Amino acid sequence: MTATGTFDFIVIGAGHNGLIAASYLARTGASVLILERRLEAGGGLTTEEFTRGGFLHNLHSFFHDTIDVMPPFRDLKLADHGARYICPDVQVAVPLRDGRGYTIHNDAAATERSIARLSAADAAAYAEMRDGYREFMETIVVPGLYSAPPPPSHVTGALETSPEGADYLRLSRSTPADVVRATFENDAIRAGVLFQLAVPRGILPDYAGLGMVVPLVVSQIERSQVCVGGSHALAHALWRAFVSAGGVLRGMAEVTKIEIDDNRARGVTLANGEWYEAKRAVISATGLRQTFKHFVGLDKLDPKLTRRLLNYKLDEFSLFGVHLALREPPRFSAAAFDPDIDRALKLDLGFETPADFADALAAIRKRRIPDHTALYAAFPSLHDPSQAPPGFHTGLLWTPVPFHLDGVPGETDFDKWEHVKKDLLARCLATLRIYAPNMASDAILSARALTPADISLKFPNMCRGGVFMGRLSQDQIEFFRPLPELSQHRTPIDALYLAGSFCHPGGGITGAPGYIAAQVVADDLGLTKWWEQS
Repeated sequence: MTATGTFDFIVIGAGHNGLIAASYLARTGASVLILERRLEAGGGLTTEEFTRGGFLHNLHSFFHDTIDVMPPFRDLKLADHGARYICPDVQVAVPLRDGRGYTIHNDAAATERSIARLSAADAAAYAEMRDGYREFMETIVVPGLYSAPPPPSHVTGALETSPEGADYLRLSRSTPADVVRATFENDAIRAGVLFQLAVPRGILPDYAGLGMVVPLVVSQIERSQVCVGGSHALAHALWRAFVSAGGVLRGMAEVTKIEIDDNRARGVTLANGEWYEAKRAVISATGLRQTFKHFVGLDKLDPKLTRRLLNYKLDEFSLFGVHLALREPPRFSAAAFDPDIDRALKLDLGFETPADFADALAAIRKRRIPDHTALYAAFPSLHDPSQAPPGFHTGLLWTPVPFHLDGVPGETDFDKWEHVKKDLLARCLATLRIYAPNMASDAILSARALTPADISLKFPNMCRGGVFMGRLSQDQIEFFRPLPELSQHRTPIDALYLAGSFCHPGGGITGAPGYIAAQVVADDLGLTKWWEQS
């Protein structure tokens, strides 16, 4: 059969990782085709008028943490292609029901002053962890996010030679809850740190071996930023960078099969019967199960690998989202105690103690919606007014939930979520009003929910509404993500590579899986790494 087109490389999926891998390869002079199932490029970088005209809502990714340390942002000149960012001074706020609260700032002294109003000892402990780990995070941890993960023995041997490294290894034997309990005395301070782990990192307080992520949060090497015009502006910048490098992107092109001959990936077939030949390699930037179960076929794999793939642990929780069109911004009661709470990018509404996390997690593991509705909240238009009409605002509320619901009427998960979403939306608004009483019904022009079932239907790679594309448990991070034999982005099938967020270092808008995949392909095929040239 004659190929519809022939390219050096074919990339499946135009999420940010697929676009990044494709752009690096295209700039080597290779011909590169991206095939995307949806009409829009960008994956989770979606910005839509979801509630009413003129109100821009970032449905999946609304802040980006790694812009300052992301090699692709610099290498691909994404700022020149239209991606501009605002870094709010107040990164996180934790208002409390008793009218107090505290804030985390870009300015270290401001953070310490705020924390000290609740606990002078915790302000000192926060500063000690931040200052003690900052250089270590900058020189060791962050570069490790953008490199193929080495075997654990290599990491241990290198780390145990310095006091900071040895302590990092100690924390990697603990849970986040253990670390915050040992470091801080105030429950609200402890909860505020744990709050920053679940979103966008997907790390829950009782995950064994993930305590070493606490210093990463406290050191503030990663600063949360808002993309001007909405997160989709980053998708457009990535698309422009790819096209300017000579790449070709086809939307509404659903891949159904990776063609394999003599254990080598030769190209892909689309749902409409077209097939495209890949002379050098195919790179899948979709989901793990999509790639091997649906595109490759489990019959092409060793049975032991198949069993391990099918036992890959998916995210333990999903997010129920409420998107708001507002007449006015929220005014938090706790702002009387700390005025900076009204200026924060991310707000913890309801996770006031570690026990609040434990209760929510216990309910989620029993496949039921937590009784206590706590929120990850943000009001992006406060920081980027272009995301709402003049004088108006947008809001986002996320609450952690299970994907499957037990004891709820309905034949399918989608039916069950349709049954409960109106009530859960109301509960989310009720929680918001506890902390910001001005958010009465007349202040809200529109409120619309996005359920885990909606997410899974829109993005099949986000199985069960899992936005992190695989649990970040100790056996699924670094050299073990997604499996040891796949952790270097290569597969047992020649010329088939991986670039999805199920690879190291995981989900979120880091660009790391796509960047590392491009490095690995270049090494294997002898391509000139233009990004390493002086």
